Order: sequence, then structure tokens, then C-alpha cells
Amino acid sequence: MLYRIPPILLKAFLRYHYRRIAILLLLLYGVSNWYCSTQLSITGDEMGYFAYGVNVCKGQPGKVLNSSGIPKFNSQMPVNAINALPRAMEQLLHPGRSKTSEAANKDILWGRLFSILSALLLGVYVFIWAKQLYGYAAGLLSLLLYVCSPDIAAHSQLVGTDVYSFLACTATCCHTWRYAKTGNYRQLLLLALWLGIGQLTKPSLLLLYPVTGVLLGIRLYNLKETGKGKKIVYWLREQLLIGAISLVLINIGFLFSQSGQPLGQYKFASERFQQLQTQLSFIRNMPLPLPAPYIQGFDYIQFNTETGPGKDGVSAYGHSWFLGEKMGTHRVWYYYIVCCLYKLPLGFWLLLMMAIGFCMARRQLFSFGRNGVFLWLPVLFIFGMFSLFNTMYHGIRNIAMILPLLFVFCGSLTVAISGYRRLYSMVILLLVWQVLSVASYFPHLLPYTNELIWHKKDAHHIFTDSNIYFQEGLQLVKAYLAKHPEVQYEPETPVKGRVMVSLDTYYDFWETGRLEWLRALQLEPVDHFDSGYLIFNIGD
Repeated sequence: MLYRIPPILLKAFLRYHYRRIAILLLLLYGVSNWYCSTQLSITGDEMGYFAYGVNVCKGQPGKVLNSSGIPKFNSQMPVNAINALPRAMEQLLHPGRSKTSEAANKDILWGRLFSILSALLLGVYVFIWAKQLYGYAAGLLSLLLYVCSPDIAAHSQLVGTDVYSFLACTATCCHTWRYAKTGNYRQLLLLALWLGIGQLTKPSLLLLYPVTGVLLGIRLYNLKETGKGKKIVYWLREQLLIGAISLVLINIGFLFSQSGQPLGQYKFASERFQQLQTQLSFIRNMPLPLPAPYIQGFDYIQFNTETGPGKDGVSAYGHSWFLGEKMGTHRVWYYYIVCCLYKLPLGFWLLLMMAIGFCMARRQLFSFGRNGVFLWLPVLFIFGMFSLFNTMYHGIRNIAMILPLLFVFCGSLTVAISGYRRLYSMVILLLVWQVLSVASYFPHLLPYTNELIWHKKDAHHIFTDSNIYFQEGLQLVKAYLAKHPEVQYEPETPVKGRVMVSLDTYYDFWETGRLEWLRALQLEPVDHFDSGYLIFNIGD
């Protein structure tokens, strides 16, 4: 078996073939993701993201309120224009061509390809950064953890903003570290470019500005030969460059739409932004250098926070349950801790704990102030901010941008265990465990939960949100029902026999009252299909 190969032979093999192995892993990852994406149904969120991407391609990036004063788009961002490129090219070649709903869905399926390509580029960053930090074996270990991450892969197979934000976050932190290490201004420029691009992927990447600000301050602190006054000037100059590039990129991304519009001319939807508009009335006529859709996006997200879930025609998302309780707008600081506890493979958890333990015990091998802080500060800050201040709970995908940084850090194990054969064997076994655990969900990776939830039909007792259900499994459900005609799917009136129900219907995410007869029975499911669909046995 692989773990019985002498470490010296494995090391020699990896040394001469690590590039080929990395390329092979990435190719397998891309093909696997593409196949999985073809097995998934189009989700409601994907339709919204794709529609906004189409609008951007048409030169219409505006985010407007409908006749009822409800935001039409909120978290959708210009990066989704990338997913709409096949549709845009076709329309350019065939102006005026109309689309059936089935043909439009095919456009979304092709749009998923660009999400997958972004995931491949992210894999390249993970591999190269780990290799530069800890060596070629570390690069392969980190890359293997990346390609075996069900949480990254699941959201790399859909049209959305998640995978782009994962990429922008990792690339920004990587180039920040490279700039700190080399002082090369090309790296500073790449850092600024990726940070600006990040603002076109997800509003939460605004958190990277204080992170990079602190990291650049640490870089200057480590320059012992430079005076304090010069350090402050250098830091301010760097922040000015980053801010200027971000401003330009944000305006370009939103096509300069209503850029320069004064604060007083905005019609905000959220109470919080309306209050700010009143409090800042002394600058109401001052032009804002940002495009209106960018500012409105934050306003509309705040509106969704204030209105809460489950209000049909008003809310952007439905109700969900967490640990058996209905979620509202109250803050649950331990939500993401629980998500990570059950959603991350246990093999990865153990590898991460080993890496942290070695880093603390053998500090002479790991320079935290010059290397580790560039991985851990973003992880801790982003995780802390979401845990303490976010009240819209959409699963681990909200914080999954920190996972690639943890994969890179785990690469340090290859340095720490050098010369320890038993530890080498343990790492191999943990990797095999993770591969088998994740592969057991193929080709439907989104509902993955680790072995802490042994009976997967009980996963809904932990969470009912996009951790395990995102409306993407309907195509697979139809295939299952075709093979099991005795199973009845969401019957509107009481029946007997086996009944399958999706989580959103059973838990009534939108308070429609459907299937109240089934909920009234208070039955426990006897089985499940991919965790997001419960199967009940209705007796006499």
C-alpha cells in the first residue's frame, strides 16, 4: 500500500514528477467538476446571478427597486458577466434571437464552465503558494486537500459569485505575502488588482481592506533598517495606490453606472441606509466617486437583513432551521463553528490540528511573523466578523473563502514530519480517508457532511440551509423516482406509503402552508435522498 512506501522513495518520486502530478490533479478536478455540474438542476439563485450577468453584458448593471419597493438584485455582482459570456457571444452573432426556457437553462449550464475554470486557477494559486512556502511536497499536499474539498467543489459547479470570491481572497493574500517577502512593486500591483477585482465578486470581500492594511503594516514593521516616519509614509502611499486601483476597477466593473451621483439623490431601501443618509445630510450634494449599483448593493443586502427570511415577494431567502430551531434575524455566534464541525472532512480536521500543533511546538521551523500571519490573520478576521456580525445564514459557503488558506497552511506538515515515518504513514491514511469520504458523495457534493452525522437522514436536525440543500438535486431526484415508482413526491393530500419531500417544502421555507398534513404527523424520516430530500413511511 502507498503508506508502506519508504518516505525517501516517495520523496524522490515527487521531486521529479510534482509538476506532472499537479497538472494531472487539476485536470481530473476540472473534468470531475464539469461532469458533476451536468448532473445538477438549475437553482433559483443561479437564475438571478445569470440574469444580472446578462444585464451587465448588455451595459445595464443597475440594481433597481420594483414597483413595490423591493430590490430586484442584491448580492449579484458584475463578475457574473463572465458566466453570461457564451450567451452574449451568441446574441452578438445572432441579434434578436429569442430563447425558450429550456435553451436559457442550457446557457446557464455552459456558464458553469467559467466557474469551474476559476476553481482551476484557484487550485494553481494554492499549489504555488504552498510550494513557495514549504516546498514541492507541500504544494502537492495542499493541492490534494483543495481538490478533495467538497465545500469548494460544490460551489464551483454553479453560476454564482462564491468561487470568484474564493479566488480573489486567496490571490490577494498570496500577493500580499509575496510583496512582503520580496518588496517587488509588481507584487503590490497584483495585490491591488486582485483586491479591486474582489470587490466585483462579493460584498464581503470588503473585509480584505483592513486585513491587507494590517499585513502591509507588519511588512514595514519587519523592515528594521527603515525609520518609523518613513514606514508611515510608505504605508500611506501603498494604501493610496490600493484605494485608487480599487476605485478604478469598481467603476469599470459597474460600467461607471451613475458614478458621481450625490448622496441626496439615492433612494435607499433599508432603514439603516436611510438613517445614514439623514445623518450625513451635510454632504448630501457631494458626488460619490463610486457607481450607484455598487452602493445600492450594500443597501439591498441590509434591506434583506432587516426584513428577514421567509416573506414571499419581500425576502431574498427563505426560512431555515439550525439545531432544531427556526432561524430569524437574531445573531447566532456559533453558527459557523457548527458548520465547519460537520461540513469539513474529519481527515482534514485532523491534518489541520497536526499542522497547528507542529507550528506551535517547532517554532524555529515556521516564521509566523513573516509567513504564517499572512494565512491566519485573514482566516481569523473573516471568520470572526461573520460569526459576530452576520445574521443571514447561508451555510459554510459564506466563509469558504478562508478554506484555501488553511489548505496552504496544512502543506507545512511535509516539513514538520520529515524523518518521522509513523507520522508520514498517518498523513497518508488521513488523506485516503478524506478521499473516500468525499468520493462517497460523488457526483452530488453539496450535501456533504462528515462522519459525525452517521445517519445522513438526520442531517436536517443540524441544518436545513444551503449546507445540504440548494435546489440543485432535483434532476437526480427525478432519476431516483423513475427507479422507485412506489415513492410519491410531495403529495398535496394525505396518502399512505412512502413519501419523498424536499427540505424547503417540509420545513415550509416560504410559509406557504403546503404539506401541513405531513408535518402534523410529526414523523421521523425512515430514509433520505442526498440529505436534502426526506423519505417518510406513512402507515395505516
